[in-house]
Amino acid sequence: MVIWIYFWLLLCEGVLRKWVWPSQSDLLFVIRDPVAILAYVLALRAGVFPIRPAVIVLGVMMLLSVLFTLTTDTPPLVLLFGLRTDFLHLPLVFVIAAVMDRNDVTRMGRWFMIASIPIVILMVRQFDADPGDPINVGAGGFSGGQLRGAMGKIRPPGPFSFITGPVSYFSIVAAYVCHGWSEARSYPRLWLWLGTCAVIAVVPVSISRSLLLGVLIVIAFAGVVTLRNPRTVPRFIGPVVVAGSFLAFAADTVYVQAFLTRWDEASSAGNAGFYNNSVARLIGTFTQPFMIASDTPLLGHGVGMGTVAGSRLMTGKFMFVLSESELMRNILELGPVLGFAFIAWRAWLAITLVARGWRAAREEGDVLPWMLAGATFLNVLTGQWGQATQLGFAVLGAGLTLAALNRPAADDWSEETDTAPEG
Repeated sequence: MVIWIYFWLLLCEGVLRKWVWPSQSDLLFVIRDPVAILAYVLALRAGVFPIRPAVIVLGVMMLLSVLFTLTTDTPPLVLLFGLRTDFLHLPLVFVIAAVMDRNDVTRMGRWFMIASIPIVILMVRQFDADPGDPINVGAGGFSGGQLRGAMGKIRPPGPFSFITGPVSYFSIVAAYVCHGWSEARSYPRLWLWLGTCAVIAVVPVSISRSLLLGVLIVIAFAGVVTLRNPRTVPRFIGPVVVAGSFLAFAADTVYVQAFLTRWDEASSAGNAGFYNNSVARLIGTFTQPFMIASDTPLLGHGVGMGTVAGSRLMTGKFMFVLSESELMRNILELGPVLGFAFIAWRAWLAITLVARGWRAAREEGDVLPWMLAGATFLNVLTGQWGQATQLGFAVLGAGLTLAALNRPAADDWSEETDTAPEG
């Protein structure tokens, strides 16, 4: 039940911060923190809290980060916020894996697909509205609080605080959709079609290259397992035809034109071209931490200093004090030694998700963990966890990936899916 509360708060957090209770936006920013703590308390009482090396290492790094930060001038509130950003929610990954099984994961997948339709409808409404319209306010109810897209449109965030919410959310929806088409009768056909149409429609409406990239990564993961089992290819004909038809009929709409304009503007900015703007940027994400390590204090500048919320606590302004890059933030906050250790932990979790997902797909013919790993691993590895929504989806997605590996009782399996996975 607590995990479901975490899920619904993740979906509704932006609604609360923008429209329902904007005056308490800062408080609502951490609304899921007590839920995570409650999950730990209940797991300890039930004897299922995962005392494992990965969690112990997190605890040691958290303690060291406190000691390192005490040597700096970092304010106590910034320190506390840094601790909740980097450490508080991560054990929840393993709690989810301990208390949920594959049937729970597919049940949550149904709600991911069901909720995707009203979210897309809301995003269309936000796209069509003026940037200063109340439906496009940012967290705290501030007008003009959303990122510019193209052709005078904002990048619609749906019910989330910012566009990063739909990016993470629809990557997971795409994973469930690909799983549903790959494994017969995994979900009711109506919800599967609704989720499919939502993923197809949301890409141009979002005006977000990151959302497109997230969906394409999931499709690539689906392509890998489909090549291993060509019998599933005919199942994808329907959604492929729908996607092709949508692109053909929507090519001249303002939604597609705005997306293409945004792509052209970003790719041609400063004559950077596609390679420098996309490929080189991704490579730089992993090389830049090594380039700045020698100029960073051994004990770092203080945990929490590099987040936007931490900056606001210190300066009153929304800005990146240290770096916009997440991995560079880890190094600059924690110092080279602890920073690289924390990055290594994130890399270990991302690799574990992909490796265990692939093993399930290859050895058992179960593609659900593999698809969820495709939707989640990049957020785990490089996602900006100072943004509460990205952190939440990284934790929930990783937990669902590991929980999908837990086989339910045979009777439950038959009741939920009507068929065992192929393989």
